[in-house]
Order: sequence, then C-alpha cells, then structure tokens
Amino acid sequence: MKLLYWNIRGIANPPSRLALKRLLLQHKPDLLFIAEPWMRYETIPVTWLHMLGFKAFSFNSRTNNIPNLWCICSLNLNPTTIHVDNQQVSFSLPINQQTFYISAIYASNSNITRKQLWKTLSNLQNLYIGPWCFIGDFYI
Repeated sequence: MKLLYWNIRGIANPPSRLALKRLLLQHKPDLLFIAEPWMRYETIPVTWLHMLGFKAFSFNSRTNNIPNLWCICSLNLNPTTIHVDNQQVSFSLPINQQTFYISAIYASNSNITRKQLWKTLSNLQNLYIGPWCFIGDFYI
C-alpha cells in the first residue's frame, strides 16, 4: 500500500497539475492526500483524475470555507469514511480480510484547536480497534 501526501499550495495552476500527474504516474500510490488545493474540487474535470486511475472519496469539513484536505484513491479501492472534521478525515479500508484505519491530517496552527484533533483521534482509535496510520501535516 502506497500513500502520498502533498501540501500542494494550489492545484489550479498548470505547473502544479502537471507535477501532480507526474507524481501519480511515477509512484502509482493507492491513496493520495492533497492539502491546501486552494480551489473547489468540482472545478477539476472528473475525467482528469479518472483517466489517471483515481477518484476522490472524501474531503474535510470547514463550515464556511472550502475543504483544504482532499482524499483520493485508486479506482479499485473503496474506503469508507468514518469521521470528518476541519482538521482530518478518517476512514477504514479493507485489505485481504483485514480492516485498516487511516487518518489524513491537516492540523490547525492553534494549540487549542489542535488539542481537539488529538482528542478526536484518540477517541477514534478506541472506537475502531485495529491497525492505524496517521499521515499529514501535524503542525507541531
């Protein structure tokens, strides 16, 4: 299982999209997490990702702001989102009769807000027993 996390700081410009395409084709990750895309996902043609063998499956929730964390997977995977908030997306992924849990993180730079992230992740680990992977920008 290959995971790739990139704080792209804007995916709307052609050089960033070309760089992302090259990364996907070269490394062939199973899961891709894009932080700070600085645009709405709907503005990217669905066929662009699909032609590369990928699909979006979840986004973080930021109330009045656009998501700043996109979760994308290869077409043959079917992750199930188990929790979403403004700092993370957590999901389960069955592989070979084993369920794995993954949290993609884009932590707040506020200590108070980040404490809530750690509390949420601890609660999720207690609720969903199994192997966990945490990947992302933890802003420590």
